[in-house]
Amino acid sequence: MREMSPRERFLAAMNFEPSDRLPIMMNWLTASYVQTLTGLSPDEYWADQVGAHARAFRLLGVDFCEQLAFPPREESQRSWSAGEMARWLEPDAVAADLEHHSAAAEQEMAAAPARREAHIQRICDYQLATQQRLGEHCLWLFGMDAHGPRDIGFPYGTYGYEGFFLAVATHPEVMERYWQAGARLARWHNECVVEAARRLAWPRIGYLGNDLTTQTGNMISPAVMTRRFFPHLNHALEPLVRAGFKLIWHSDGNMNDMLGPLIDLGIAGFQGFQEECGTRIAEVARRRARNGDPLILWGSVSAIDVVRQGSFADIHREVQRVLDEWPHPGLCLATASAMMDDVPHANITEMYRLFRTLGAAPR
Repeated sequence: MREMSPRERFLAAMNFEPSDRLPIMMNWLTASYVQTLTGLSPDEYWADQVGAHARAFRLLGVDFCEQLAFPPREESQRSWSAGEMARWLEPDAVAADLEHHSAAAEQEMAAAPARREAHIQRICDYQLATQQRLGEHCLWLFGMDAHGPRDIGFPYGTYGYEGFFLAVATHPEVMERYWQAGARLARWHNECVVEAARRLAWPRIGYLGNDLTTQTGNMISPAVMTRRFFPHLNHALEPLVRAGFKLIWHSDGNMNDMLGPLIDLGIAGFQGFQEECGTRIAEVARRRARNGDPLILWGSVSAIDVVRQGSFADIHREVQRVLDEWPHPGLCLATASAMMDDVPHANITEMYRLFRTLGAAPR
């Protein structure tokens, strides 16, 4: 088979068609690794971080990018701020603030029709500009950011786990309004994404999702999720599913109780699966999407147990295991989770070499 372009290779895999090798997904790469790989100085790296990572992607054979997620220059630039936790220890305070956000979302919805065209144009402009920044060798999707598919989630990043989940338990009516308002706004945004995809003739593939599980299972019980969360998530995603988008859900933690409900909503595949947490690739591979297609998987080599501390032989066995346990089409190679500063640079480079070579073997 002739050598495909990254776009051709990725779209073939997403359509369950033959490709010259399995596509490789963008992974989180540390600043030090990218500088070492590309030969860029720290000043050159920070002057154009996206360009630096795009250069690394090309050297590694990365075919597509689903998220502009790059290391912050300073720890203070991270979004989590433990110092803000104290004000949200009381669930009543969290509930009051959630009511404020619900009201703001309703006001935004009231103004939405008048700004629909401008919103669609912003999405179009962003897609084109981001693809230009990444270059022709790495396809940009409708990614996980303000311009890509929108879902609803758990705002524990704002309120902390204790404050938010106490509010869920003690103020169910507030959560109903919060998720309902958020879903209405997300649905409107997703309708605009559908129109942007039509105008641009962009691949209808989107990456989305929130961390809704821990290492042991759901953050909120499956029964409560079924009754109070999934109906609103379904409302938000329905325009994308109806338009034929293949939606890939980010899946950290133990996802076992989440897989069925998400598939029922029209999710076409998953990115991740930290098998250390109990969600097994071989078991998920037996499932099918709502329309009967095989599920798509972006992953899922263990960055924690294997790439971080294993030998080259260990990494080889791990990549081959993923290939063997996900034998049907729709597989794109990546790690299950981010590779941080404690992962040896040589192991990262070897993993990508194996992605390119083992991923080219007939399946």
